[in-house]
Amino acid sequence: MLAWVAWIACAWAADDAPGPRRVSADPVPITDVDALATPIAPKAAARGVVYVNFDGATLAFGQDDATADRTILEELAGPFPSFGGSSQRAATLQAVQLDFSPYDVVVVDNRPSAGAYTMAMVGPHDAGTVLGIAPLDCFDEWPSNIVFAFHSDGDNYSASSKANTISQEVAHSYGLEHVDHAGDIMYPVSSGGDPAFLDQCLPIVPAPDIACGQQHAEHCPDAQQNSHRELLRRFGPATPVEPEDGVIAITSPADGDELDVGEPFEIVAQSVDGRDFANVVLFVNEANIGGRTEAPYTWAVDGLTEGVWQAYVIGVDASGLMSRSEPVEIFVGLDNPDRDDGGGCRVARGPDGGPTGGPGWSAGVFAVVWLIRRRRCATLGPT
Repeated sequence: MLAWVAWIACAWAADDAPGPRRVSADPVPITDVDALATPIAPKAAARGVVYVNFDGATLAFGQDDATADRTILEELAGPFPSFGGSSQRAATLQAVQLDFSPYDVVVVDNRPSAGAYTMAMVGPHDAGTVLGIAPLDCFDEWPSNIVFAFHSDGDNYSASSKANTISQEVAHSYGLEHVDHAGDIMYPVSSGGDPAFLDQCLPIVPAPDIACGQQHAEHCPDAQQNSHRELLRRFGPATPVEPEDGVIAITSPADGDELDVGEPFEIVAQSVDGRDFANVVLFVNEANIGGRTEAPYTWAVDGLTEGVWQAYVIGVDASGLMSRSEPVEIFVGLDNPDRDDGGGCRVARGPDGGPTGGPGWSAGVFAVVWLIRRRRCATLGPT
């Protein structure tokens, strides 16, 4: 299979750096696609899967194949270190998910058991000012590329900055190049703000070394790129996540349960139809509390403040299909007005409530709550 593949190295300025830095390397083409007798035809839109690997791996050298832990970049073959912590893992993952949310792309942090996927290796690597490197794979000819983001937990970069690096490297593997606009994720210089894949034709930089001109020409004049349209063309729009009966459910607490303020409990989700889920993410009052990759899918809660809390889970199976559970409502320190004793009489709570206190999500989950949205914070609060 012939494809235009170039390696791109990207540098982002540290959050506390005195000024932006340029990329340290330009693309180096391996195969000249414009010289081919028959142009490469774009693929039909299909769902993509991105595996953000925070856990490290030992990589072999060879043609890119994420499913076989094989990288075309010889200097990165061998043991690649893990992210090294958990304080920013969930927030970084969610920011990457937000970047790709307009498209039919599933972003997970556990390895899919089947099918093609792009793997983003995230871990520390001494590469000078370079914070990422990836193959520039025109028309996504090699479906299971490996890209690299040289970040670790607790370095000088925010979760949002880490996500910017990861998302740009992943997009390079779909044929997107650098553009000259600070608001686009493909901008090669860290400039703050909240970049996205923009729906605009923007100048490609550096213009003399454009690699995937045929791909860009579908949407823009010569030497320009529309990042949003190219991703939309490759994957299609995001597929709405609709509840599916008999797939996944929260089994504890039950819908309508009443709890005392500050009372510890567990939220438990289970596969109802026997399928295995690669990742199950809990949402409470629309806040992403974190994912679980192995059954039983449980989250320990140290206690909640008074109010009505709504919880649901979204499960992603090995093929990338998503299922959303029906929501459950939890009444904390309040009577459930719809609960009765079986004879049509509402059951009142006793006068002695539990101890007061705020929400406490254990096992490191609490920290996730404060960084669930990219470049802005959100807190749990009763509806």
